[in-house]
Amino acid sequence: MPQPRHITIRELLAEQGEAAKMRLVAGEKGLDRYIDHPRIQKPSLAFAGYIEHLSDYRLQVIGQTELSYLATRTAVEQKMAVDTVFDLRLAGVIITRQQPPPDIILEAARRTDTPLLVSEYPSSTFMTNMMLFLSHRLAPVVYQHGVYMDIFGLGVLITGASGIGKSEIGLELISRGHRLIADDMVEFSRESPEVTVGRSPDALRYHMEIRGLGILNIRELYGAAAITDTKRLSLVVELVPWDHVAPEDRVLGEDSETDILEVTIPRVPIPIRSGRSLAVLIEVATRDQLLKQRGIHSGEDFVQSLQHRIEQGQ
Repeated sequence: MPQPRHITIRELLAEQGEAAKMRLVAGEKGLDRYIDHPRIQKPSLAFAGYIEHLSDYRLQVIGQTELSYLATRTAVEQKMAVDTVFDLRLAGVIITRQQPPPDIILEAARRTDTPLLVSEYPSSTFMTNMMLFLSHRLAPVVYQHGVYMDIFGLGVLITGASGIGKSEIGLELISRGHRLIADDMVEFSRESPEVTVGRSPDALRYHMEIRGLGILNIRELYGAAAITDTKRLSLVVELVPWDHVAPEDRVLGEDSETDILEVTIPRVPIPIRSGRSLAVLIEVATRDQLLKQRGIHSGEDFVQSLQHRIEQGQ
């Protein structure tokens, strides 16, 4: 199951304060409130009294339009509108264009311990940049056992039972010029509806465990060209015992798929048997996937050609 993700306002300030030109002006006690959705809201309708869909777990942006609208209301109406919004205990509120927060908003933020920040950017720029950051930061995440490699520019996940030799094959692929992304545990996040990206957890980055040799630092052994930090997942190669593959699949292959974070990924089972060069086979499977992305399906073309010959009596 994907792990739920969130970011506190304290973390947001630490990671994006300088880039987004943000500073805190009130509500320091609420800095550990968190955001769990990348979409940002503007409380325009909420200031008019409609708070039905205002989320307290999303970042709220108050721009020139909202402040201009508030200025048209009486003092009593302003206080009622602002208090109604801030009483929701919002995760955080940003005022853009470095506009000085009206006293009524400052008071409401202090009273409810709601983090109130000011950014130099206009609302459109701030929201675009922040949503890009939050979409990446809050992307759904799952962890998968395996070795994750960059092979011919494709992200390839090598899976199989424990002890089947995944890391040793990964090491051979590195020796053949391909790049390690992660060994043993791979962190996958869905960064768009059709894109799953894999990377190594921080604690394991650049390292491999090889039975008999222990923990190896691939960056130190092979240099920076042997590693990379992240890659879009394009292919899953599953190492399986030879007798687990049906005879017809050994000849024609098996086109199958698997889902990771609700993104469909091509899957290729490769039978293991003494004497087979599995690193070469994985390279070939990756090259074949590159051809399929260009619309060339070798197996299907062969079957169609054979069927045509049978029908022609050749």
